[in-house]
Amino acid sequence: MRMRRLPSHPAFRLEGRSRHFQSFWELELTPGEETASHQHYESEEVIYLVSGQALVTVARQEKPVQPGEVVLVPPRTDHVIANRSEELVHALTVESRLDLGGEEQPPKVATPEEAQRAVEEAQKSARTIEQLMGGLPKDVDEAVAIRTIVELFDIGGNLSEQIEQSLGLDNATGISALGQVERKIMSAVVEITSRYRRQEKGGGGGGPSSGRFNWG
Repeated sequence: MRMRRLPSHPAFRLEGRSRHFQSFWELELTPGEETASHQHYESEEVIYLVSGQALVTVARQEKPVQPGEVVLVPPRTDHVIANRSEELVHALTVESRLDLGGEEQPPKVATPEEAQRAVEEAQKSARTIEQLMGGLPKDVDEAVAIRTIVELFDIGGNLSEQIEQSLGLDNATGISALGQVERKIMSAVVEITSRYRRQEKGGGGGGPSSGRFNWG
């Protein structure tokens, strides 16, 4: 799998319904490859298939997508792009943060009690991540790696929902608490990938990689 972030043109402002254009990606999947299931908390994503035959799963609904077709993925919706064909899949994706409120609203000011709860929930999530990683073997196979990464993203998603309900995700206290845990999650994902690759290089059981972690 190959992903490349594409630069936007500096002379044109990318604005419209979305108040913040986040990123534009080029994606290539060889036969048998697929992206990990993921979601974007405050962003919608547009997937445009340039070439190949893709299977796109959005909220557990899998549909074939043909070249020239567009798929819209709502915020906080699990989605996967898979290549089950014998040819290369080439797609472009655009992420944009939604303007859900019309006129921009001022950030919510957290009470001391709300801020403390956000910090405590973030600390609790961080401890859960540490426990999860502490019980992980030195070398992991594909099944363990995928299961653990899914658990990590679930931790982040649950914390995001809790903070949004109590503080709102435009609140500085909530963003800071969530950001600390998200960085811890990404560090854990990197560590899991390292352990998976080490096991693969050492020939410690199992055949070739499925491509899901073939990021090199």
